[in-house]
Amino acid sequence: MNIANILHERIAAGDIGIDVRKSRGWSPWHQHGLSQRDVTVVTPRDKGAFLWAVQRCLDARCLYELVGGGTSTAKPSGADVQIETKCLDTLFIDEAAQELIVGAGVTIDAAEAYVAEKGWTLGQWLGSGATATIGGSIVTNAIGILAGRYGTLRNAISSAEVVDSTGDVSWVSASDFRSLVSPTILAVRLPLWLSPDGRALARFVGAGDPFAAMRQVTTARLLPAHISVDQSGAITVIAEGETHLETARYQLIAAILQKHGAVQDLALDQNRHWDTLMSANPWSSNAGGDCWSDRILVHATWASCADVLDNWTQRANRAGAELTWQAVNPSLSGVSFIFDIIIPATTVAPEWLSERYI
Repeated sequence: MNIANILHERIAAGDIGIDVRKSRGWSPWHQHGLSQRDVTVVTPRDKGAFLWAVQRCLDARCLYELVGGGTSTAKPSGADVQIETKCLDTLFIDEAAQELIVGAGVTIDAAEAYVAEKGWTLGQWLGSGATATIGGSIVTNAIGILAGRYGTLRNAISSAEVVDSTGDVSWVSASDFRSLVSPTILAVRLPLWLSPDGRALARFVGAGDPFAAMRQVTTARLLPAHISVDQSGAITVIAEGETHLETARYQLIAAILQKHGAVQDLALDQNRHWDTLMSANPWSSNAGGDCWSDRILVHATWASCADVLDNWTQRANRAGAELTWQAVNPSLSGVSFIFDIIIPATTVAPEWLSERYI
């Protein structure tokens, strides 16, 4: 089906742009692609043109998917038509409700900068925040650095403006939104938090079982804004809203970690380490240059986390891949693993990525 014929009225009027680009595919394991293919990209000038394009695609039964900042693809739709969301740029603070009304095409950094001018924060800090959009981060359930305190964007929304399968536009509750399959998001309402006075950062090394240590911090309900462990065994703690490391909460966390044999790294350069965390892109590009690389998000229960880690390590070893990992965003039920995989001398994704167990 020729999308240019469907949208010719608005294309001729200059309300919609259209071109053909390379687009990444998708796998069940990670938030973006396995391969590249040609897709037709539609760029509406404003919200009205966006809704018109969506309606025309629905009327013509033309399968489409939405594109935000390009750091991820949302769902395995197989669509050959992509509609850009950058025209969905609403930004408005509802002071009475203490919520931000924000368009799906607004980037994370732009939204944070907008509310920061008025003393608020969304608490959503992603390394790819300069390009990652609100809508894309919600659909992919992206995890920000400070998810321990603020959660993910998907869990934070109080209501969402969506387009249903008939083209009707309405605001739905958070629970109704989460029950929708592949929703077309126009805007969302997000709660605002008062900007903290500061962030205190610490790193602990030498824990005999860093997973057990992190789990005990979680079950004691002492979760800081961020706690993670990397493959070196180093545990990073960020206490949001604290300008120093002398509060009772931090002391209790430190006591638990020390009970497991960890000691605080007093040589840590806090500013430099924070900059490193902030610059770490949560979504990596694939099939670029002379190697294939990707970042894969896997959730594990506390009982299975050792097996999950061993399973993915073996996968990487068998493929001759370079693997680095960190475990983040712990909860009472488990933890999330972020695996960074690089396979030299190939630009093709390995088939074992789509296999649950090997």
